[in-house]
Amino acid sequence: MVKHDGSQQDPVLLSGRDVTTEIGTSRRPPEAEEELRRSWAGLLRAYEPPDAALAGYVERVGARAAWTAIRDRRAPRSVLLPTAARTEQFIAAELEALIDTDLAAAEAVGARLIGAGDPEWPEAAFVSFLMAASNAVKNAAPPVALYVRGRRLTNLPADALSIVGSRANTAYGQRVAADIAMGAADAGLTVISGAAFGIDTVAHRGAMAYDRESPTIAVLACGIDRAYPVANAALIDRIAQVGSVISEYPPGFSPARHRFLVRNRLIAALSAGTVVVEAGRRSGTLSTAGAADGLGRVLMAVPGPVTSALSVGCHLLLASGKALLVTSAEDVLATLGERERVEAFNRHVGLEPLMLPTEPPRPTERHPTDGLEPGIAKVYDALPARAARTVTQLSVESAIPSGDVIAALTVLELHDLVRRQNGAWRRKRQSDQ
Repeated sequence: MVKHDGSQQDPVLLSGRDVTTEIGTSRRPPEAEEELRRSWAGLLRAYEPPDAALAGYVERVGARAAWTAIRDRRAPRSVLLPTAARTEQFIAAELEALIDTDLAAAEAVGARLIGAGDPEWPEAAFVSFLMAASNAVKNAAPPVALYVRGRRLTNLPADALSIVGSRANTAYGQRVAADIAMGAADAGLTVISGAAFGIDTVAHRGAMAYDRESPTIAVLACGIDRAYPVANAALIDRIAQVGSVISEYPPGFSPARHRFLVRNRLIAALSAGTVVVEAGRRSGTLSTAGAADGLGRVLMAVPGPVTSALSVGCHLLLASGKALLVTSAEDVLATLGERERVEAFNRHVGLEPLMLPTEPPRPTERHPTDGLEPGIAKVYDALPARAARTVTQLSVESAIPSGDVIAALTVLELHDLVRRQNGAWRRKRQSDQ
């Protein structure tokens, strides 16, 4: 390919979209398709999202060239730093073997891998990250690829609505969330949420009450081959049958607190608007609201009883002027400017009148790492609940260099959160003295 200055461009530097254009057809050759797919898998294995430097590098040179440069340790320093913990201890052949393992695990659960240049890639949904980054919005980096189970991703973000809220929902929140989800699905919108307990579960189930194509999408904070929470495994499998389940983490990756916060930016990006139904003052749901606001999406919140701790976050969003007040599916459709959908919204969704909670909400639990630096919290989250891990294992899991992991463990030990055990580290147990 001849560049504007007359020189030749190395084909490996072509992005997925460039390859399609270069060969002049709607599909890449099978060998190019496989190479690109392996590159996406390698990139997802190499770093912990989001990372603006890596995402920008992939955008500039293409996934294949980016992965080759990272694998061979010749990428720019800004890209090598966030990928060092998961790549520098392996030779190229070992990294390629890890890709084989990831792709086989994804295939075993019926998942596929998509990225920029794939016809299914929701490019329109992720353009907002570029605009947010130019406005210095924190963590405004798009995914470089996604594992997907189920139906194709189409018409995102235009025809989608995100519904999020507290895991410890009340009867009031459950009824409102169900009302909005069912009404949105009835109007032809795809409902997006995170498959967690509480409002997420209600939103997914409400959307699936309607027999239509792709009624709901679940975004996971773990590998595509895992179900979290485990009790929602059947729900997640059902979503994959009628809708889609997506993840930007390699198969086998475990859920961690910071990954839920990272996942939330995708929930916001993939839809035209986000509705918050019940959120405590310190709820992680508010990170989804912050992402929606930073990405320029329509942000809505449902007011609740002034006596409910689970509505404080919604009230703060409304008081700040960042969120618009909604109380029903019709409100949501009107707020999104869906006039035609509002006019078509002419049948009752079959819910009983809204009720106040019959029991007081459960208090928000404090996390052990509250107040600590994010990197230190990531190391703590990388420790399993009942097993020990070496520094090297923690470095790979958290994507933090070994030296920084050791420093983090020292801080965690000072805070009485971890213990050494036979050359490894584990979380403190109640039985420890």
